[in-house]
Amino acid sequence: MKNVLYVSVLALAMTGCASTSVTGSSATAGLSDDERKKAQQDDRGHRAMAMTEKRLKGLLEDYNADGNDTVTWAEYNSWRKARFDETDADGNGSVNAEEYVYEFENRLDESYEKGRQAHVEQTKRRFEALDKNEDGSIEWSEHLASGERIFTRWDKNDDGIIDDTDNTDEKKYGNDWGSNNNPISFVRMPTSHNFAGLKEIYDANEDGAVEKDELINERRSVFYLTDTDKNGVLSEDEYLAEFEDRVDQKINSSRRAQIKQTYVRFGILDDNKDQSMTFDEFQISGKRIFTRWDKNGDGIISAADVQG
Repeated sequence: MKNVLYVSVLALAMTGCASTSVTGSSATAGLSDDERKKAQQDDRGHRAMAMTEKRLKGLLEDYNADGNDTVTWAEYNSWRKARFDETDADGNGSVNAEEYVYEFENRLDESYEKGRQAHVEQTKRRFEALDKNEDGSIEWSEHLASGERIFTRWDKNDDGIIDDTDNTDEKKYGNDWGSNNNPISFVRMPTSHNFAGLKEIYDANEDGAVEKDELINERRSVFYLTDTDKNGVLSEDEYLAEFEDRVDQKINSSRRAQIKQTYVRFGILDDNKDQSMTFDEFQISGKRIFTRWDKNGDGIISAADVQG
């Protein structure tokens, strides 16, 4: 249905029945000093993340029209206008709350599905790594040994407790696990790769530390619940099913919060509160993001804006 609506919008645009003009800053001009200053002081809409090499690569793939290594305001503005027109399902030149949320839902669900599949693939690899004797199942001894390795890795001062006295530098144990460029990070499951995740999983008494008994008892409990046929070992299907259930619960909870926030964001960007968002109102957020990505203020987003 969405594709049909989008084709209809494009057809209307081609016949001149739908408005395609870009008001405010033109499609060819850059942001004025006044627009830039106002955008920098505005706190509405999405907050731009710090520019990184990986994020710049993604931006160039999405926004760069002429194939060079920069994104100009004109390119960014045109890309946002195309998204706005797609969101404007009825082609009336403005976007209502339902259109705004529906477009966001589609993108959100695509990201969640990519994140879910990434977690499934990661869990399959983890199963293979835990199955030390390669018999296609995980015995309690193998699951226990993994837990002991996790504890030893974190308990740097060998006092039997993992807490702030250990070197709990999260970067020490990461690669790109928590990177925003890794699909797996879109569904942020707690992980023993960082101290916050370790505490969320294993700190049963919530005292800010993880004792070895807490970690082992939690792993034993999860092992027992995951072993649904109670044969004393975990098959790959059992192992995957338990984790997928937790991923789905996380997605459902996060999705509800994201959709709720999207309605709030619409209300904020609807500057004149007429329950309808124009492209100029839509670009309140766009100008803010662009100016924050354009760290050096030269009017283009490039490698010069990457934070060291």
